[in-house]
Amino acid sequence: MHDGVNVTPSAPKVRQVLALLALRANSTVPLHQLVEELWEERPPSSAATTLQTYIYQLRKLPGLSLETTPGGYRLSVPQGSLDSRRFTELADLGRKAMEEGGVTEAADLLHRALAVWRGPALSDLTPGPVVGIDALRLAEQRYEVLEERIDADLLLGRHHRLISELTALAADNPTREGLHAKLMLSLYRAGRRPDALEVFQKIRRVLIRELGLEPCSDLQWLHQQVLAGDRGLDLPAGRPMVHAAPESRPPVKLPADAPLIGRDTELARVGRMLREPAVQGPKCVCVAGAPGVGATSFTVALAHRLGDAFPDGRLYVSFGDPAAPRPVGDVLGELLEAVGHARSALPDGRADRAALLRAWTAGRRVLIVADHVAAAHQVTDLLPEDTGSAVLVAGYRRLCGGQFGAPVDLLPFGPEQSLELFLAALGRERLLGEGSSRTMLDLFGGLPGPMAEAVGLLELRPHWSVRQLVDWMSRDRPTALTGQRPHPFHHVRRRCGGLDPRVGDALVKLAWEADDVLTVEQTARILGRNADLAEELLEELVEFFLLEVDLVRDGSSERFFQYRMPPLLRMALRTVPVGALA
Repeated sequence: MHDGVNVTPSAPKVRQVLALLALRANSTVPLHQLVEELWEERPPSSAATTLQTYIYQLRKLPGLSLETTPGGYRLSVPQGSLDSRRFTELADLGRKAMEEGGVTEAADLLHRALAVWRGPALSDLTPGPVVGIDALRLAEQRYEVLEERIDADLLLGRHHRLISELTALAADNPTREGLHAKLMLSLYRAGRRPDALEVFQKIRRVLIRELGLEPCSDLQWLHQQVLAGDRGLDLPAGRPMVHAAPESRPPVKLPADAPLIGRDTELARVGRMLREPAVQGPKCVCVAGAPGVGATSFTVALAHRLGDAFPDGRLYVSFGDPAAPRPVGDVLGELLEAVGHARSALPDGRADRAALLRAWTAGRRVLIVADHVAAAHQVTDLLPEDTGSAVLVAGYRRLCGGQFGAPVDLLPFGPEQSLELFLAALGRERLLGEGSSRTMLDLFGGLPGPMAEAVGLLELRPHWSVRQLVDWMSRDRPTALTGQRPHPFHHVRRRCGGLDPRVGDALVKLAWEADDVLTVEQTARILGRNADLAEELLEELVEFFLLEVDLVRDGSSERFFQYRMPPLLRMALRTVPVGALA
């Protein structure tokens, strides 16, 4: 505005230049930043001339002081003329007043800081990469001040007037535990204990359904205090009190830690890999193995043991069903919400969300567990900023790329470990009484996932013997996996569902028609392909841990590979008609 007249330019590119200059007001903006903002990584050959034209148009605007400096341009503005500066100044004053015990003054200053906002930052233009990051930074600063203002209002006993605001904020951010904690506390102090308890139950249902997580320890503690009617939650006379928000503690969002059998050596080895200082960039380790080998349980158990190595946060996300994996942008959004960002304030673009995550991880030591990963590109945008952080991947296949270190193949259990698992679950009499234990151990090939599913099925059908289970699994007939009961084929079918349909169909055909040992020539004949294509298919299936491979020497200097299909995989695929696996 100049003398009451709006002087904002209408041309989109000119508005971008003005926005960047205003965000860096009274300091030089280098030419390369202006070019990056306008054209990102593909500036035209006429970029310099075009930029000079935009600067010329800005200089014609009344009241605008724009200077050319060595290497760039500087927009000079009077003190207090920028909303962003005014917001930051009021917020800093509010925080200082809070630190000095002036809660009333702090609340007033933080209210005034938030009143400067009239809507989302820079909402009247389409920002480029430079201005876009600043817009994200401003939105995050606003949310931080909002929570600090709510804390100040709680300290002043304003819980009654906060309830409606917090109810709306909690609805917009259904997994943000700090907001729900503040709402619970406000309802409790307002004498609405049943409503406070319902808030806890609601967020618990959401967390379990969407993330497979229980509420954090702070929220669970608050729930117990509300249940007990603890007077410590009341606002004491004479001095304000509020418990620290859960976000003040490092975020730990992991599924429950389940006991692991026989993985101590692997846990120690991968733990050392993640603890070792990285030379460049964050560490990234991919753990993968045959379907049902337990990569998810392994990575979660390891993350629970690495709290000292990653004190600033440990986060879990899953890409879900490999047949329909979650978009990377959605996974990034889940991570950003877990570290305290409001869902409503998140940018829509994947690149912007990745930049926001990197900004949060900068200077922190954080571990991200990425589960059900089928491709390297899914991990790229999850990588933290610094060398002190790491990503631990549970993969459906071996992954390679510049971001990955040495891959870790998680091997199946040996016969003794497998027998121990079955004995502990079924008992010696049921397992060994009929002489079918060796057949069952050979069938499951040391895979703990299918073994656990088999145990679950035998527990549901106590009248079945082990031999009956093996005979039932051996029948070549379609089997529906509804999820209503355990099924030993679940892990195999899930892994195969993530294959390209043509690869999946070829695998089913091999399961029906091939011998136990597969050669390239036999595969080519069954599938009607040439030898090169058959070999590529077999090697891809090895990468997915769906085939095993042996090196064979024929007595001369020649050597070749032969491939084996595990018995459980063959059984599972023979319940699927050829052409039906997608």
